[in-house]
Amino acid sequence: MKISICIPTYKRPKLVIEAINSCLNQTYPPSEIIIGDDSPDSTTMIAVEKLKKKSAIPIKYLHNKPGLGQMANTNKLFELTTGDKVMLLHDDDLLLPNAIETLISIVQKNPTIDIVFGRQYIIDEKGQISYERSQEFNRVFYRYDKFEGSVLKSIEAGLGQQFPNNGYLLDRKVIEQIKFRDFGYNDYLGNGCEFDFGVQLGLANYKMYFVNVYTAKYRVAPNSMASSKTGDSAYQAFRILKNFKVNTDMSKKIRQIRMQERAPIAITQAIHIGKRKEAFQIFFSKWYTKKILTIGGIKRLIYLFVGRKHIK
Repeated sequence: MKISICIPTYKRPKLVIEAINSCLNQTYPPSEIIIGDDSPDSTTMIAVEKLKKKSAIPIKYLHNKPGLGQMANTNKLFELTTGDKVMLLHDDDLLLPNAIETLISIVQKNPTIDIVFGRQYIIDEKGQISYERSQEFNRVFYRYDKFEGSVLKSIEAGLGQQFPNNGYLLDRKVIEQIKFRDFGYNDYLGNGCEFDFGVQLGLANYKMYFVNVYTAKYRVAPNSMASSKTGDSAYQAFRILKNFKVNTDMSKKIRQIRMQERAPIAITQAIHIGKRKEAFQIFFSKWYTKKILTIGGIKRLIYLFVGRKHIK
């Protein structure tokens, strides 16, 4: 069974080489690795070309000029794959050596499974694992023994982000039918396209399977999209959840938990991207009212009035 790994990248030459090497060092080697580079300079290209000469596994490199952005870059990589199964890997994350072998063994035993993924270690900007944070991270996202297999319905796995934003293995038919998109729920999705992709997969009812084994390392740095004040991923996730109609008790529970979690950073991000009206709406919504009188709540209230120029 052939595996294609797609890695979109932007101005991270050192980290993307580490990511590629983690793919090359698999116990079940991929058939190809495809890099889509949005960087404005040639630093990444030089590093990748040097690695290509040593690799027994084909590495395809594309330099997008001008850059395509997250959504279009990822879709282009998907279109270029030739494998039976496809994996997306972020340029700052890593696969454990057993990742592909672990995930592919599940679909070999049960060919009806469309999507499979495992647990993720949390690492810092230097690559150090935090075992305590990793345990809590996987617990929050329903990645522990209680939820092994296909316990959650597909839409619940998508909404609850049990389906991770990378490191998953997809059947080829999935990416032929579902794409990343930059518009949804009556507005542009921005960096929320990853979360939206998981929700789309859930709505399409693809059979997902969680294997309770660590398969990847997920880097959480101060400038990561999920926690960045200047990004919009939390705001977009909150907006998607707000507009999403749930129809199971578990999905209702998941939606409530996720909206409460996303609300604080969603407010800050909304201010930064010029959506102050939406920031006010989130601030005074039932998803944030319990935090209004906290230190963080008071700070955000001040931010709402002084604007993004004064936020540090």
